[in-house]
Amino acid sequence: MISHCTSKQSKLTLTEYDSIGDISPLWDAFLPENHSLKSGNLEVLELAKLDDMVFKYLLVQNKNILKGVVYLQHLRIRNAHFDGTSIDKPGLGWLKKIVNNQFSDVLICGNLFRIHFPGFYFSEDTDASLVFELLMEYLNSNKGHSKFCGIILKDCLSKLNNTGKFRSYHDDVTMELELRENWYSLEDYKASLDKKYRQRFQKIRNSKAKVDSKELSFEAIKTQADCITRLYQNVALKQALRIGFVNANYFAQMKRRHGDNFVFKAYYLNGEMLAFSSHIFYPDKSMEIHYIGLDYNFNETHCLYFNILYDGVELGIKNRVNRLELGRTARVAKASVGAQPVEVHNYLYLKSGIPCLAFSFFNTWFVKNLGEEWKERNPFKKVALPDDVVQ
Repeated sequence: MISHCTSKQSKLTLTEYDSIGDISPLWDAFLPENHSLKSGNLEVLELAKLDDMVFKYLLVQNKNILKGVVYLQHLRIRNAHFDGTSIDKPGLGWLKKIVNNQFSDVLICGNLFRIHFPGFYFSEDTDASLVFELLMEYLNSNKGHSKFCGIILKDCLSKLNNTGKFRSYHDDVTMELELRENWYSLEDYKASLDKKYRQRFQKIRNSKAKVDSKELSFEAIKTQADCITRLYQNVALKQALRIGFVNANYFAQMKRRHGDNFVFKAYYLNGEMLAFSSHIFYPDKSMEIHYIGLDYNFNETHCLYFNILYDGVELGIKNRVNRLELGRTARVAKASVGAQPVEVHNYLYLKSGIPCLAFSFFNTWFVKNLGEEWKERNPFKKVALPDDVVQ
């Protein structure tokens, strides 16, 4: 489907497409080299065929001259997205039903499943704030768009002005670990830890002694899809608040697209897969520990989660990356590995009434669940300051 609408204020024309394949040559030629919105990255999600999501691609033009591109994800929210939250209790089924009816469709500008993945690009940096106006014009351009309870503008590269009906969202950070130049092996990382964390590190690594691990190919990921899905859902459904789920085909398509720059590692005990981790290498010499999966029956005895984190550190050191991206969740664990919070610039538009009230309720509950303990974790040795440094 192709549709058009024109911004009343800026006079820019939006042309909408349902598949990136329809416009990939024009789209890719407009974007800078290695930009996250290149069609190959977007095609991964189309080919994964996720249950709850469809995609829209907008060309932003002024008198037939391409000025920008916008990538949208249409997420259909199901009951499972609210399972395990504070309204998932006996006697509150009616409230869950009302919230789910009002929160049935969300529009995301960006990629729900990736970090630092902005959903728009303009040829002129000064046009960036136009995205707010264009998103509202898109929302109002079609009666069918009235089903959207709001818009998430995700992972902007910097703070934006002139937000209009959008508001900035300040409670989102991602955890990142800077890898030191003098770390050439995991032993070097271990040596940088203070005594308590060094002993803890060794105990965790010892618990992995009987667990085997290996990287899986595209074909192997496809073959073991059922197990991968089960392990992924174990983790996804434990999150305090979750919107959107991937599937095993997503990991296969990521491997097909990125090749050696996407590493899928599976962990086995007596031939049975207990866990997996996935990793993305980026051109800027950073690496992301992407989605993981766990069998929690073995997590405590074999410290699977922490060993996945340490294996990620080891993989990053081996490949001489500068920064390790660890994601938004489990902040206490990631801070214990040495990660620090990095602010992410997001903006929200929510319809007044139940959507706005429900978001405020869930966000308060989510932030409370995160707690403050993670802010106090620092596993590294204190560095002595020179005598001539005044504190």
